[in-house]
Amino acid sequence: MRHAHDELKPATRLLDLRFNYIPAAATDIAATWRRFGFDPHANKQRRELLRNSISGRAVALIAA
Repeated sequence: MRHAHDELKPATRLLDLRFNYIPAAATDIAATWRRFGFDPHANKQRRELLRNSISGRAVALIAA
């Protein structure tokens, strides 16, 4: 899910001199997820609804 304030950028090829490599250790994973609309509280609510709607062995698989 993209937000209205985000702008789409064309893909940059790896060999393009304008490509700016950022090592994984230097990234903020939480900020990346937030930028794409992930909300951990909403995800927790979705999991709870799913758990309540099914029973038995499937619940154990989702809980894992």
